[in-house]
Amino acid sequence: MSAKPIIFISYAHADEPEKPSEGEVRWLSFVRTYLQPAVKDGVFDLWVDRQMMGGADWDPEIEQKLRACDICILLVSASSMASNYIIDKEIAIIRERQAKGENVYFYPLLLTPTPDAGLAKVKDKNLRPRDAKPFSGFSLHDRMQHMTEAANEIARIAEQVVKRKSVSQPAIGSAPLRRSANIDLTGLPETPYERLVGREGELKCLDEAWADSKTNIVSLIAEGGAGKSALVNEWLKLLQAENYRGAKPVLGWSFYSQGSKERATAADEFLDWALKKLDIKIETTSASTKGDAIAEKMMQHRVLLVLDGVEPLQHGLDAQLGQLKDQGLRSLLRRFAAAPPAQAHGLIVLTSRLAVTDIARWKDGAAPVLDVEKLSDDAGAALLRDNAVWGTTNELKAAAHEFGGHPLALGLLASFLKETQTGDVRRRDHIREFFADTDNPRHDHARRVMESYENEWLAKQPVLLAIMHMVGLFDRPANRRILFALRRPPIIKGLTDEIANLDDKQWQRAVARLRDVRLLSPKDPSASDDLDAHPLVREWFGDRLKQRNELAWQAAHGRLYEHLRDTTKEGKSPTVNDLTPLYHAIGHGCRAARYRETLDDVYVGRICRRRADGRIEFYARSRRGAFGSDLAAISWFFERSYDKPVAALSAEDRGWVLSDAGSTLLAQGRIHEALLASRVALRASIEQKSWESSASRASNVSQFELLVGTVAAAVLTAEQAVSYADRSADVFLTIGNRGVLANALHAAGQGELAERILMEAEQRQQKRSPTYPLLPSVLSYVYCDLLLSRGRHVDALARAATTIEWQKQQGWLLDIALDTVSLGRAHLALAINDKSDVPSSSTGKNL
Repeated sequence: MSAKPIIFISYAHADEPEKPSEGEVRWLSFVRTYLQPAVKDGVFDLWVDRQMMGGADWDPEIEQKLRACDICILLVSASSMASNYIIDKEIAIIRERQAKGENVYFYPLLLTPTPDAGLAKVKDKNLRPRDAKPFSGFSLHDRMQHMTEAANEIARIAEQVVKRKSVSQPAIGSAPLRRSANIDLTGLPETPYERLVGREGELKCLDEAWADSKTNIVSLIAEGGAGKSALVNEWLKLLQAENYRGAKPVLGWSFYSQGSKERATAADEFLDWALKKLDIKIETTSASTKGDAIAEKMMQHRVLLVLDGVEPLQHGLDAQLGQLKDQGLRSLLRRFAAAPPAQAHGLIVLTSRLAVTDIARWKDGAAPVLDVEKLSDDAGAALLRDNAVWGTTNELKAAAHEFGGHPLALGLLASFLKETQTGDVRRRDHIREFFADTDNPRHDHARRVMESYENEWLAKQPVLLAIMHMVGLFDRPANRRILFALRRPPIIKGLTDEIANLDDKQWQRAVARLRDVRLLSPKDPSASDDLDAHPLVREWFGDRLKQRNELAWQAAHGRLYEHLRDTTKEGKSPTVNDLTPLYHAIGHGCRAARYRETLDDVYVGRICRRRADGRIEFYARSRRGAFGSDLAAISWFFERSYDKPVAALSAEDRGWVLSDAGSTLLAQGRIHEALLASRVALRASIEQKSWESSASRASNVSQFELLVGTVAAAVLTAEQAVSYADRSADVFLTIGNRGVLANALHAAGQGELAERILMEAEQRQQKRSPTYPLLPSVLSYVYCDLLLSRGRHVDALARAATTIEWQKQQGWLLDIALDTVSLGRAHLALAINDKSDVPSSSTGKNL
């Protein structure tokens, strides 16, 4: 017997109609909805006859499940109590097992009024709801409350089953009562639905992708609120019923910052999480290498990886539409998309609002794109009917059509009509006429329902409205501690007036009410006190608070900033996960208009960090490879990314954030954006007559111009860099920038002039450091590159063999790597030209 309890649900098919008529309830779906969170969290497994494979024999499989189950839930109704099969087969087997002393729980739920003769068959059991009042006799809210209580009780029974098994079967029952280490889906958002409608085709495509060894990545593409996450959750639920069809492990991650507006986001935390979950040991800070390592692992194992809401990591507003901005995720997806067919390899299922153009070349093969269309009018009508909206079939279909077949809008519409219009679909005229959202017209369907909610329902319930405004402050789930920080004294006028003094029961009731009407997401079993909402809902209420009371909005973000700043204890050698609260603090601090202190105290002081000499270490990116996270952080200091910093910063700080953005963008491979930011930074330093900064930034701009192929511009900028370096009198810059100019001249075909300038730079180096008279580091590579291009292979070899020994003494890995490349190129050139007279002192034998 499995350590994880198995629950068998016995029901009459008449209580689960395929096409419910007006007023009918799909009772099996209703019950499963409340049991599913515990199933997802690994508390127990659920089995109903709908999970039987095609062609299976009814009686043997059902009997097998009845004899193996730990809990049998009987859905009691007039229909089920009139079924010979349920009475004579299913109940009889459970009664027989109990008579033999087997530990099987019999748990009846009374759905609808049932004749006494039927109730007599379960009269010895304590029916739920209490006092044998059927679910159908309660209001919708009370019905949900009673089913929640029953689901909690069933979960407690399941825990007792595990404790009992752990005593009787220690070898099996010793595992903790949580999900397997090989299954972690806690990062995926909870989705509120009783039954997924209109997605049969998409579910079939996902089944086929998992079974097809030639399919590596499936992209589910649709606008926000179209039900992508709900579709994936439904598919995972079906897989779970079949032990995930051989998948091991099963992992899910959601990029929560997935609003409809573009904002820099990074995959650094995800990459570290995935490496740990897949037990990949790798010593690197390179995001690309991490991505490649994850892809390699997935080529060898049946890993199922779900990536929910990828769009924040994609370009959304320019010519690069759909391209990934994060190098690590790009490497993972490209590498895995190109993997050859193999029976053992895994599958990535990703959802986004935009197709990922980086893997577009495989869309007709290993990485198909599945457009998740709007719901049909029939499916939309079924969704409304499932959620207690009533009207004729034509009226329901008309409503679905008017709201664009948009699942989020229809779900909110159903809740709104139930709460304010007794569920009458004809009263949808209370919702304002369609007025296209300028960013995404389809989003307006959901937003106009939320507007009506706010005006007609929440306006009379200030506590609920305040909670939604609080949730709107976040781009991620809000945990209990951070919500308490908002609610604590002193009151934030216009936000926490109504909720500061709520006790825990009052707070929980208010939260439950908002979950009932789907403004808040369902409770996450792994974080039951967290509050979250769909990104479009979060954005709506956050924007409304800002529009109506910007002082409260700013004050709230300021308090969140202070809380995260003061409670984060990152330690001496923090991981990206340890630094995450500080990254979140930056967003709140900037929205509170506290730019300068956020930049100095949090970003520079605690994420980048300073050395003892005062220079910035750039800890997160140099030690942890968190280039993406740093770029996301620095983006908060821009009005327009990445060429217009916020005016609240000083001129010096504006120049610095531009320069930092340029460096970080370059590391992410976003060269054109890096060039734009660096040019603006250069102009700023010239205006300030800061020649040292101007020399450094002109050097960067010249190198970026070379990378994009504008060689003539690179030469001109490098000449300026030399001029600014000379004016700064910084010896290091006067040498280094001559190397930059020589490199640009070499690219322009002026090798002779380039060598003369390098010789001049080396003369300056000899005066600066007689012990190390040759140009070091990148300049050594530039010189060797020039010599090799001019056929002077022996000279290049001798130079690199000398400088590499110096670099080894210092332990400078990048410089050693560059000299190693120069040595390799020189040896190759000599071998090709069959030069046997290579000086023995220049062979680089000590490598």
